[in-house]
Formats: sequence, structure tokens, C-alpha cells
Amino acid sequence: MTMRVAAKNPPYAGIKVWFVSEIDDRALLPGLARRELRAWMGDHPALADLEAIASELVTNAVLHGEGAWVRMSLRAVEERERPFWRLSVVDPGLSASVPMPRMPGPHETTGRGLWMVDSLTNGCWETSLTQMGERVVSALLPR
Repeated sequence: MTMRVAAKNPPYAGIKVWFVSEIDDRALLPGLARRELRAWMGDHPALADLEAIASELVTNAVLHGEGAWVRMSLRAVEERERPFWRLSVVDPGLSASVPMPRMPGPHETTGRGLWMVDSLTNGCWETSLTQMGERVVSALLPR
């Protein structure tokens, strides 16, 4: 069972929850996240960057979050009187590790995603825990 809420008129927004056990192949989740963003935003100039960020954050939540579900949301927000998109990915917070960019070796095929998120957002991303212990990773992109 999945839940979906989306606003069809500006400001575009949405919330999507995936139950990992209901997805045959976890590798499909980044593509599902990109599809949700396209449904929420249509042909918006920020879509490609948000899709790349969502793919990375959803993949990390599934691989490292160790939970039964992953939730993604997109909201239009104002920060210091400037318009941004806030893309957040939440997992149950079962992992003791904190998402941090790392320095992969030259022959490693993983470990560069958070550097990409950092670059696309000009360093405007963060990780936190909710009062219920859920792990939240949020990224801000100019609208």
C-alpha cells in the first residue's frame, strides 16, 4: 500500500510513502521517486536537479536506513525571504550512522552521491532526527 498527496496547482508539493516490503526490487525506488517528482512538478526547470537529489536520498534511506518504509516530500518554502524547494526524505532512523559525504577510493563505484547533493544545493542540505527518532535528510534548491 502506498500513500500519495499532491497539490496540482502552484505551489507544487507532495508527500509519498513507500513500504519497502511491497516493492519487488529496491533498486526501483529511485525511479519511483523521480516519477513522483515529475507528477508533482511537470516540466519545471528545477526538476532534473530535484530528481538527481531524490534518487540519491531515497537510495541512501533504503540502503542505510534499514527501515520498512521511506517517505519523500516536496514543499515550496521561504528561507531568508528567498524562495526554495525543500525536498525531504525520511526513514525510521534505525541506523546508528549519520549521512555524511565520504572520500571514496578511485576504483570505488559508490560514495559520491552526497557530494553531488552538496554541489547541487550549494551546501544547503542537512540531516536531523524527529522527536520519534526518524532520520530526515533535507535539501534546498532555489525556486
